[in-house]
Parts: sequence; structure tokens; C-alpha cells
Amino acid sequence: MSFPSSKPAPDAAAGAEALWLTEALLGRRDCDTFRKLEDLRHHIRVMGITPRPRPRPPSPAGHERLTRCADVMYQVFESMHQDSDPYSFARRTGWFLDIGSNPGGFARYLLEHSPRARGVGVTLPVDEGGIGRAVPPSDRFELRELNLLDLVSRYMTSGTLPFTRTIFDSIILDADKSSPRILIAQLLLALSTIHDGGQILLTLSCIERPLAARILIAFSKVADYISLSTPSQVQTWDIFYIHAQTIRVNTPAYRKLKDNLERLWNQIHSTHTRDPKWHEEDLITPWEEVMKKSSMDLIAKLGNPVWETQLTALHRAFEADVNQTD
Repeated sequence: MSFPSSKPAPDAAAGAEALWLTEALLGRRDCDTFRKLEDLRHHIRVMGITPRPRPRPPSPAGHERLTRCADVMYQVFESMHQDSDPYSFARRTGWFLDIGSNPGGFARYLLEHSPRARGVGVTLPVDEGGIGRAVPPSDRFELRELNLLDLVSRYMTSGTLPFTRTIFDSIILDADKSSPRILIAQLLLALSTIHDGGQILLTLSCIERPLAARILIAFSKVADYISLSTPSQVQTWDIFYIHAQTIRVNTPAYRKLKDNLERLWNQIHSTHTRDPKWHEEDLITPWEEVMKKSSMDLIAKLGNPVWETQLTALHRAFEADVNQTD
């Protein structure tokens, strides 16, 4: 996998604010790990090296490949539940929704570790880029091959979903983390279907990026507890997971966020849904809110363990590449 680089900003203002966030974090006394991570990224860029994860066996084809991919995601979820935390995802799951359920490692973990769990999975059709499923057919799990943008568009128009269950106490959002429009669709669907007191697990890229920071702050206002993690099984150095627990749907903050996401969706959705513009992302969290000391404190506090894991992974990949070129 290639070294992650920041996505081009849509305009000069967005680029300046993104740079501000990075510089603000670099200047904090409690962000030493982030400084080390940025120094290593800069060193790698200067040297012109593209670090790669540790070598793995050649990728198999067909069903074997799907099973291996699912096994990796299963292990990721397992590593997030190694202790006896009573608030772990599996312990609190009755009905779950798995967005991006391809190939289904998260769903398989929940079905195996929570005997009462039942779920719905949404994945792209294979002819649109989906990679199929590795979860055995079960009367406890309903898999639908659907285009997420089309699904949310129909839901916003009709208020209905093509599932046997439409309210969930646990929701996994693991579709394309690099696409802002997909992120918006996931968030809107999740907040429209989450049960009061439920939990959401969301895959994101780089907490120090503006959109990720906006989403983190937004979740912190509607959930009782937020945690971040980057399991070592993930073969990249920019992915992390937000676990928002005990989401309060009967609060002004929740209603405001849900209403704002609906407004944002209506602004970006047309014949072809586009990515939101910089000023439109204020509907998730106003940038002035992200810049507040309390928000920066939260980003630094939750980001440090993530940066530590990413720094270790990048160090290993960099050292492996250097050794191979010696």
C-alpha cells in the first residue's frame, strides 16, 4: 500500500484551514507522538521511499480471497474486544446494521460472539465493485447488495428501507472511508436508524484531517462515550475506528446533527451525488467549533494512542523497505 498523502483541498481556504489544524497539533506539548509521526512521514517523502506493509503471501483468488479478507476484519474486531469490557460491541448487540459488509468479518464476529444477535448487511453489487460475501447464509443475517448512495436517496424520498428491520442498537460503518459523499451517506443512514442508547463504529482516515475532526467532534456531542482504536492487524497506517457509545437520540444535539446531515445531503445530492464543499461541511461541525481549545484537547487526547500505533506500523514498514534496498 502506498504512503498516504493528504487529499487535495477543494479551495485555498480549505487548504489553509487544513494546514492550521496540522500546525496546531504539532505545536501542542501533548502531541509529541504526532510530531514524530509527521517527522517520519516527511523523512520518507524526502527520501522518495514508498513504505509497504510487511510481506504477505500472494493473494488467493475467488472464495479463498474473500475468506482471508473476512478473517482479517474478524481479527480486527477481536482485538478490540480482548478485555471483559461490559460496553464492548458484541455484548451490547441485539440487532446490528453493517454498512460496507464486504466480505463480512465484522458481521461474522458478532454472530459468533453474541448468540442473540441478528443483523442486516449492505454491500455493493459485485458488478459495481463489491467483492462478495464470506458470511455463511443464516436466518440471523440478511445481506443486501445495494448501492449506498441510491439507498440513502430512496430513503430520503420515501422514508422506507428494504430491510426486515429498520432500527438497530449497533451500527458498523465500514464503506469507502476516502469518499466524503459516502461518509455523509453512512452517517445519515446511521443516525436515522440507531436506537436510543445504541452504538456506532465508524472507519475513518487520519484524525488530523479536517473532515475526520469534524465527525469526531459531532459524535462527542451525541454520545456518552467516544473511543478510538487502530488495531495492529490493519495493514495500513492511516485507518482508525471511532466507537461512539450510548447515543442519545432524544437530545437537541442529536436532532440538530441529524437535521443538518439531511440538509447537507439535499445540498450535495442531485443526479450524481457530489462531495461536500468546505463551507458545507460546517453542517457536520462548524470549523470555529473544531478550533476551540476544548475540541483540540479532545482530538489530542483521543488521537495519541492512534498516532502511536500508526507510528509503530510506519516505522516497521520503513525499516523493511530500507533493509530491502540495502
